[in-house]
Amino acid sequence: MKIELWFPTAIYHHDASEQEAAEVRAELQSVVDRELDEILSRKDAKSRSYIQSRQAGHRQIIQKYDLTHFHAFLIRHAGAFLSKLHPEAQGVEVRESWFNFYAPGDSQEVHNHLHAIHPSYLSGVFYLSAPPDCGDIKFYHPNMQTAVTNPQGSIENYETCYTPIENRLMLFRSHVPHAVLPNRSDALRVSISFNIYVI
Repeated sequence: MKIELWFPTAIYHHDASEQEAAEVRAELQSVVDRELDEILSRKDAKSRSYIQSRQAGHRQIIQKYDLTHFHAFLIRHAGAFLSKLHPEAQGVEVRESWFNFYAPGDSQEVHNHLHAIHPSYLSGVFYLSAPPDCGDIKFYHPNMQTAVTNPQGSIENYETCYTPIENRLMLFRSHVPHAVLPNRSDALRVSISFNIYVI
């Protein structure tokens, strides 16, 4: 008898070096409080299960604040990931980027980042503030709707969790369902998310 496991779902993560973190964090920290204040001034700030604005201006953080170090950091690591996933890609472009703020008790439902008309290829998150027990990111098998899980355990995996770590970058295919578990800490969890397109 032979059992083969096929169709893995690739998740990329990178813990920023001291130099990378210093450059990236300096840019992000310089704007994060201003962005949070702007979002909280809007009526839709808490229309979801965490603090986020759907306003177009708050979905273009890299362009809005000219975050050149963070942009270069994303392009470099997206290129490294794509060299394995999509070797013929000519380049990548970050078209959406936004902050997420999870207060104690906040969470996010299962979702993916596919747009109906022109879907992104990669999505990701960078953790700016990740206190202990602030809510794991949970990934689900892309075909989870058809999966029948075995409560007794199985060699097949349908979901997995990653604990957020400050200065960690995570990249994944945009169609992969994911969620954020409740923030059980007493502090704010802050991340920046983004969508990356192949050009």
